[in-house]
Amino acid sequence: MRIGLASSGVPVMEFYIEKNSSMPVAKQIEEQIKLAVMMGIFRSGDTLPSIRDVEKQTGINRSQIHKAYVNLRRSGLLVLTRGKGSVVTTATDYPRSIEEKCRHLSKTILLKVRRLGISPTAFARYMIQQAQENERKIPFIIYVDTHEEIALRMAAEISRLWQVPIAAIEFRNMKALVRRNSSKPKILINHMMCEDVRALLPGRKSSVIPIEVRYSAETMRKLAQIKPDSSIQVLLLEQPSHRIHFLLAQLRKLLKSPEIKISPVIVDGATDFKALLNSGDCDYFIVGPAVRGEIPREMRRNPRILQLDPILDPASLEVARVRAGVII
Repeated sequence: MRIGLASSGVPVMEFYIEKNSSMPVAKQIEEQIKLAVMMGIFRSGDTLPSIRDVEKQTGINRSQIHKAYVNLRRSGLLVLTRGKGSVVTTATDYPRSIEEKCRHLSKTILLKVRRLGISPTAFARYMIQQAQENERKIPFIIYVDTHEEIALRMAAEISRLWQVPIAAIEFRNMKALVRRNSSKPKILINHMMCEDVRALLPGRKSSVIPIEVRYSAETMRKLAQIKPDSSIQVLLLEQPSHRIHFLLAQLRKLLKSPEIKISPVIVDGATDFKALLNSGDCDYFIVGPAVRGEIPREMRRNPRILQLDPILDPASLEVARVRAGVII
């Protein structure tokens, strides 16, 4: 997918579609829009191209395009606005009665505590200890990612902001943990993995809460400092080629210089990263969040390795806080 700006200043997308791929075209469109949001190309309030425009550009039946947009709306990434079409959004509808219910519950509990002759403040401290122990044994909110390292970092950041315990787990271990947890925890996940998680939890879709993840300003600064005559290899996990085409196209745009040579390298658990780094085939290696966990820690500080650091989108995080039942 290529993205430019129309005369109105609104981003214009060009999709990469593989009609012979095992991945349905609706899913390909859906993924590329999610990636565009992740890379900061689309922001909250931006309007996506109309279904008719996408049909003209790709030749794909509009029912498939409509399916992709519907899935994006269900995941909370888009909203249909009269007169504007499909708009990227972080807004959500949530019962306004939640604060009123909490106030009523608090009054009821405090009244019973006073009747027992117990100090309400002392009881509140006791309740905090009990609540923390309860959430330690049975997590109420879990952050899921492809690698434990990333999940731990994101969970720690959300826990710091929300002031509540957030458990962290790798995607491959998620189903076993949730199966043991009969209380139906809230699952926080980035939009790229949202549908994969929901597929593992049939009937539990309301417990899966997507959060927008973007690249940090530091990442953009590092990319901008790469010299025009440099060569770059992008380290990627095995994935559909349409996604690889998109990532390379957007990285070329972020690098700004057409003289920079950029190529993909597929890595796996058997990749010899030390030999790759010593090969001298390129000036820099770009490493995304999904690959970083595969690279030995002692090699990550090498100046030739540029890590694409993800950050949590503040507006999306605030919506997730409300949906996860965290009151402030």
